Amino acid sequence: MMRVLIFDNNRKRLGGVVKHVKKLGMDVITVSKADSIKKTLAQGKCDLLVLDSAAVKFVGALRKVDTTIPIVIIAEADARVDYQKLIQNSVEGLIIRPYTVHFFRQVVQKAIVHRKGVLDNLQTVASLTRKIRELTTLSEIVQAINSSLKPEEILETIMAKAADLIKAEGWSVLLLDYETRELVFKAAAGEAGKKLLGMRLKIGQGVAGWAARHGQSLIVPDVTKDPRFYSGIDEKTKFVTRSILCVSMRSKNKVIGVVEVVNKIGGEPFTDDDLEIFENLVAHVTIALENATIYRKMEEASLIDDLTKLYNIRYCNQYLDKFLAERKSEYGIVSLIFLDIDFFKLVDDNFGHLVGSETLRRVGERLRRTVRKGDVLVRYGGDEYIVILPNTDKQTATAIAERIRKEIGREPFFTFDNQKFSISVTLGVATCPEDAKTRDELIGKADKAMYDGKLSGRDKVVVA
Repeated sequence: MMRVLIFDNNRKRLGGVVKHVKKLGMDVITVSKADSIKKTLAQGKCDLLVLDSAAVKFVGALRKVDTTIPIVIIAEADARVDYQKLIQNSVEGLIIRPYTVHFFRQVVQKAIVHRKGVLDNLQTVASLTRKIRELTTLSEIVQAINSSLKPEEILETIMAKAADLIKAEGWSVLLLDYETRELVFKAAAGEAGKKLLGMRLKIGQGVAGWAARHGQSLIVPDVTKDPRFYSGIDEKTKFVTRSILCVSMRSKNKVIGVVEVVNKIGGEPFTDDDLEIFENLVAHVTIALENATIYRKMEEASLIDDLTKLYNIRYCNQYLDKFLAERKSEYGIVSLIFLDIDFFKLVDDNFGHLVGSETLRRVGERLRRTVRKGDVLVRYGGDEYIVILPNTDKQTATAIAERIRKEIGREPFFTFDNQKFSISVTLGVATCPEDAKTRDELIGKADKAMYDGKLSGRDKVVVA
């Protein structure tokens, strides 16, 4: 409802104007002192000024406070009005006493129409300004997430930047675990952020689960009135969810996750504009995560041996270099087993290269089930393998090497037509820093110990 400030130092005239204005369905603020006009105007509490001509000399000062508010002046017929000043200060209307109620209403309603137009324009400008800010922020976020090929960094960027788009109390990113068909909280910000990480929702459970199942975005203005809301997360985190904006992440027509924003700051509901800008952001995030996943798979592929699916020498070198660099400050130890299949050439010569390749693959499988979690298995090349044992002394490494030797020779291998044959391995063990200070020295010492085992009879473990 429009509010009109009326000024007149004559109480009787003031009362008459108030009566006319109220009949137009508007709220009224009255002042009888000219210096009160400016104070009230500065507080932004009114939409129209209806002033006695005694206030004409203050019009210039009023315009400095608000350049858009309509001003209507009421003057006596014999009053000396400075019309030039009225024109200069864009006075909307002039009413000369005595006046008819009909004319008064016409002038005031014209001023109100003008005011509504101004407010609409201001709202449009504010909306455009907000849109520009949102698009600028979105552009910054897109640049930031596209500059990374690590999913963790992309998710951290969302948490750090997204608050600039939509002011909210909490954010979370849930990615789909395809094996369990559950949504997992992978990143979160806000009061309950850390508590959320790792929590899971079933597909269809809660608002996020609904969005994942249906592949749709939605706004829930009041969770207490929506049966899709799941209160279990709030109970665990002690957070109070009031409203939710939820956007599903889709890749090649498949849902890969969901992004949730909760409780818009200020208590306002999330809007369709919020949803539109956020869907745009999530689309870019999804592409960035896809690219990161593809890159990670390519990177992993470059470190994996195609035949055995063990790590290759490139990864072996990277791992040892990193471990030894960190060891300088942590004083850790690392042991290494270098093993070679005895007389492997006879397998190829007697049964063919395909059986030879299958044998190498099965040796890798036996190594997997023998070593500990955290040990690193490497196919060094040909029929040679390396086992890296982080934070393991030589005595323990020797025991593991002996266990590997027994496991490889415990059961026979088979050709494709079920012919049995057995193989043995010779292993060398070395430890850093006891035997070597560098990666190449460590591999070389273990290799030499293995070679000494070959010369002294094979099928044994030799320690550097």
